Amino acid sequence: MNDNPSARRPVAVLTASYSGIGTELSKRLAGAGYDLVVINRSSDRTSQQLRDLQSFAPYVSVQSIQADLSNHQDIRRAAEQVAGTHDFIDLLIHNAGVVTERLELSVQGNDLHYEVNTFAPYLLTELLRPQLATANNAVVVAVGSSGMRMARNFDPQGLRKPDKFRRFQPYSHTKLATAAAFHAMAGDYAKDGITLRIADPGPTRTPMSLSGAMPVWFRLIRWYFVPSEYGAERIFEAATLPADDGRSGLYFESGRPAALPRVARDTAVQQELLAILQGMADS
Repeated sequence: MNDNPSARRPVAVLTASYSGIGTELSKRLAGAGYDLVVINRSSDRTSQQLRDLQSFAPYVSVQSIQADLSNHQDIRRAAEQVAGTHDFIDLLIHNAGVVTERLELSVQGNDLHYEVNTFAPYLLTELLRPQLATANNAVVVAVGSSGMRMARNFDPQGLRKPDKFRRFQPYSHTKLATAAAFHAMAGDYAKDGITLRIADPGPTRTPMSLSGAMPVWFRLIRWYFVPSEYGAERIFEAATLPADDGRSGLYFESGRPAALPRVARDTAVQQELLAILQGMADS
């Protein structure tokens, strides 16, 4: 939590809060004294979570925003709602992610993995930058995956509309893209006192990890994965590491700082990705 000299309560914005890691992370943040803004696709599932949070932490304010993070208009509307009620955002956590068994397209006609796993974190961070900058040492965390190390033949231009669909490949490639983009953006955001981080929760037993979209070998070992609260704790620890320690843009794996894959640190790849993302945001 930020050490703010004013009496205001810190504010955390969290996407995909009502399932798996998101549920546990919401409780961890509420227990640490954060007021919450949760951005979710399902209003019914969010309503149930809000009732649970009210019982768990009745003193915490929770704002619920319904949005489909594969839809650019929804992302912009959600950002407007957040900005309309909060001048400060201390913590923004991009927990939403998708992995599908077949090619699925967004309303913009792009691969769903790219929209939710890569573009949504980029656009929402950009749109909420004024509120993040107003806070005292704000932190933005994209929930990553060590699965990005499985990415082969990485092509930034092919992420939006892949020629072929190979199970799990779009997931690993879009997680790699997010890590590369955040690494590239970190220096510029640091000028506004905003720290960008990527954190891998590790092999966690979540609805996503149990889905048929995962590789066969992955599903064979999934019962050895840890419960969601362990993954949530790793994200929380990465998010609340003091933001003014000069380690912006770090990637956390197994609960410790780690080096990103070489391609994610490639300046040319980073700039190509940012150009694509900025072009989409401006369109």
